Amino acid sequence: MKKSKCRFFIVRTAVILWLAAMLSTGCGHGGEEAPLQTAVPTQKSTMKTLTIYSIDSDNMTLIPVSVKKEEQKITAWYIASLVLENLNKDDIEVTVVEKKKKKVYVSFSTHGKPVQNCNKEMETLILDCFSNSILDNVKGCDQVIFRCDGNKEYRSSQYSFGLEEAYASK
Repeated sequence: MKKSKCRFFIVRTAVILWLAAMLSTGCGHGGEEAPLQTAVPTQKSTMKTLTIYSIDSDNMTLIPVSVKKEEQKITAWYIASLVLENLNKDDIEVTVVEKKKKKVYVSFSTHGKPVQNCNKEMETLILDCFSNSILDNVKGCDQVIFRCDGNKEYRSSQYSFGLEEAYASK
């Protein structure tokens, strides 16, 4: 009886050792290395984006926002329209945006924000959104000048700028 238990123990141990050897060598492939894993190429996104600025109304700070670039040519008007769309304020009306030499002129209606019905902090943030977005994205623009109703000086209860006075520059 002892011989059969001993033989059973030896056979069981041999089987366990054989299985362990097979598993450690890759299931009997003679110790060959496993094939190298190769990265699957992923398709790069062809969507182009621009960074403009918007307002975080919870913290009352400027925040950069990536928006989809849909125009081939980046113009001051295009950037201003993206900012206006992103601010999502019905009471901000941009009347004129034009680039002359290295200056961009942005004119607001005197009947809405940021010229009227706006505290100083919000007015500053709105003006910063437009000026920073234009300076960062419009090639050849070194200054942003704000005006009212086309070709009048910018005047609000908080700010007053001369006709050629730059609000922001590079």
